[in-house]
Amino acid sequence: MSNMINMQSIVDAVLSEWPEHEIYISKSLSGYTEEERAHVERLSERICALAGDRLPDFAASYKWLCGVFNEEQIAFIRTGKYRRTSFAEANAEVYANKDFMQKYMEGLLVSQLLWSNHARAFLFHDAFIDSLKEGTRYLEVGPGHGLYLATAALNPRCAVVEAWDVSAESLEQTAASTRRMGISRPVRLAQRDVAEVGRRAEDGEPFDVVVISEVLEHLEDPLRVLKNLRTFLVPGGRIFVHFPINSPAPDHIYLLTSLDEVRAMVEEAGFRVETAEEYPTTGYTLKRAMATKATVSCLVIGVNP
Repeated sequence: MSNMINMQSIVDAVLSEWPEHEIYISKSLSGYTEEERAHVERLSERICALAGDRLPDFAASYKWLCGVFNEEQIAFIRTGKYRRTSFAEANAEVYANKDFMQKYMEGLLVSQLLWSNHARAFLFHDAFIDSLKEGTRYLEVGPGHGLYLATAALNPRCAVVEAWDVSAESLEQTAASTRRMGISRPVRLAQRDVAEVGRRAEDGEPFDVVVISEVLEHLEDPLRVLKNLRTFLVPGGRIFVHFPINSPAPDHIYLLTSLDEVRAMVEEAGFRVETAEEYPTTGYTLKRAMATKATVSCLVIGVNP
């Protein structure tokens, strides 16, 4: 792992907090090609930029997050269901708890590197952005930690970069994230609930690409959101969907259990599926993950006919 300076910084911070995690980390970070390692280091660089001098705190939050997710996994194995089924429940127990949310977001940022399904999803998105045409108008819904948004904003193929979130606080965090990652170009941030209404006449030009990553599982009616998002795309425009299946979390409420179900939802929303990939969680083959209902990240690119 020569020249993996930022990756090693993250690993060192986590192992300082949690030395017993070394075997898991070694397993998770193995198997990359030389080309993939360059992308993983790019990912690590952005995580370090977002964490800044608080990287040790982020590492502690990551350890805490793994404990929270283990509790959710135990409940999921026992019942076959997510513990929460409505946004109101998730809001009351997660989103409205500021201290919980801070640690949650910090831990999830570190997981983007250390959970192999998250890292593989980032590589998939990286390749997707590199495939875009010059002058692309890019929209991201629910930008979260800002990693995917930064990939688009730093790529000259994307002429317009815009992000929407239902939460004003989340948008403030996104704006801070873009600054920390050194993004100087304009990135338009708007507070908008895409579950409510599709494109209106006053919305201006439609987009060439819409990205919605690890958002749909937080919603009560993800199909409606996909249908609404289709109205914001040009004919031939593409949607990038990242939907984790069998993925219990404190704020996940909509359960899908296979890539076929994710594909079917994208198709029911009116898209033609162009590409579909699935990446199991660290330490699992896809066959074992499906047999044991372990988390699998499903990535689907759909085309607006």
